[in-house]
Amino acid sequence: MNTSKIKEILNNGTPVELKALFSFDSTTLDKKVILKFNIWARKFFVGYFTSKDADFHNTKIDYYNLQAYRGNILTFTDIAFRGAAKTSRTKLFLAFCIANDNDHFRKYIKILSEDDTNSTQIVTDVYNMLINPSISIIYPEIFAETNYKREEKRDSFTTATGIKMLADTVGTSGRGALQEFSRPDLILFEDFENRITLRSGKITQRIWDNMEEARTSLAKGGSCIYNCNYISELGNVHKLVQNKSLMNIVEIIPIIDDKGVITWERYSKEDIEEMRKRDDDFEGERLCKPSASKDIFFDREMLDKMPIRQPIRDIAGFKIFREYDPSHRYGSGHDVAGGVGLDSSTSVFIDFSTIPAQVVGTFASNTVLPEAFGNEVYSEGNRFGGCLQAIENNKFEQTILRAKQLGSKLFKMKDKNDYGYNTNSLSKPTMLLSLKKGVSDGLLELNDEELINELKSYSRNDLIEREQAVNITTRHFDKLMALAIAWQMKDYAQVSDKNDDDDDDFDYQDKSLYPGVGI
Repeated sequence: MNTSKIKEILNNGTPVELKALFSFDSTTLDKKVILKFNIWARKFFVGYFTSKDADFHNTKIDYYNLQAYRGNILTFTDIAFRGAAKTSRTKLFLAFCIANDNDHFRKYIKILSEDDTNSTQIVTDVYNMLINPSISIIYPEIFAETNYKREEKRDSFTTATGIKMLADTVGTSGRGALQEFSRPDLILFEDFENRITLRSGKITQRIWDNMEEARTSLAKGGSCIYNCNYISELGNVHKLVQNKSLMNIVEIIPIIDDKGVITWERYSKEDIEEMRKRDDDFEGERLCKPSASKDIFFDREMLDKMPIRQPIRDIAGFKIFREYDPSHRYGSGHDVAGGVGLDSSTSVFIDFSTIPAQVVGTFASNTVLPEAFGNEVYSEGNRFGGCLQAIENNKFEQTILRAKQLGSKLFKMKDKNDYGYNTNSLSKPTMLLSLKKGVSDGLLELNDEELINELKSYSRNDLIEREQAVNITTRHFDKLMALAIAWQMKDYAQVSDKNDDDDDDFDYQDKSLYPGVGI
């Protein structure tokens, strides 16, 4: 159909002609559906379009909303800057599909948010669009009178064509939800994370668990759309970003890109500069860069420059990144967990004889028991010449006892009776600040991508946060803690001497570089 014919129908067409212009089914090409949507939305709801569309509106938001609707992808995480109109376009798109999809492909659409006020408002807005007089004239079947009872409420409605839309919170279980014989088959998660939820690891974890329950309760072929802002690496949006794949699409759209190009001409440079001055978190809200936030602990620029190596060997989870050199000084740190599937027992080995020092081996397991981890520590140490090993001694002393029994060369502070490294309110900040300086000064290369990512996620709040139960926190820094302990060995590690029979009474110089250690 040519442009002049489309304009003629838009201006003078009958309801039947207009409906035919906008309708689609499973055989309609994606680009044609997106064009129909944009014409339909402007024809009936021009008030939503006070500025010319940005490129990302059609090529990213509209396109991936359609892919999720059609079930071509599992999830679409839409991280557009605050003010990018992602919620408005998604509401319009859902109303368009309910009205124009001849197949009625999606039968049960749920809108979930942290606060049910937001989800209810979206359902109400979509309902109001569909009962708009200009719409009801063309689509009288949507809310036609039927012989069976249907709901038409501000937080839930069911059309005469058999499509249900429901508002709820991410705090409500989705299991068992049915529309006739259908489970929810499309979920829009809206405003599920904010600064209030991020203050609590317990709330953040609960929201994630409930979102996952909703996602896994979808009908076969169901999809999810996540509309969100990327204001922190502490929470659930960051998890979605890390889960990016061909079937789990993540789009991050800042208001101005790294080259200084404004992504939507609705906003001028002056507008953006005013936002920069007035916004509490311009980087997170507008640039979608929580890494630029003031609460990031480690130097992000240095971490981004870190080379990422593939292990030269992986021995039952122990990743080795460089060959052992008997003439080099090595040391290791070990963080001990309970082995019950929550946090992990970890190891990090560092070669201190190179410039910069190199992480040469890492290990992590959330199932190995403390005593068995002692065997692992001993085995790992032997691969690096029986080097000096510092095991966290806050709890699970079985690891230290087993490693010592096997003959590991264990770290012990001078004048202290206990082997191991004690992380407490005094020693933990000291060793992390020491590690922070080492990273910032370019004295250490991490090599392990997982380890680098843990440092990227660590914040000043994590440094001061009191220990909380591992089953209610969403973030663990077990490799990071092993790295921090290992980094302290730079002043104690010596070239390995396997003929040394005095391992258990290793003589450390009396140093006071790390006040609080062993206290």
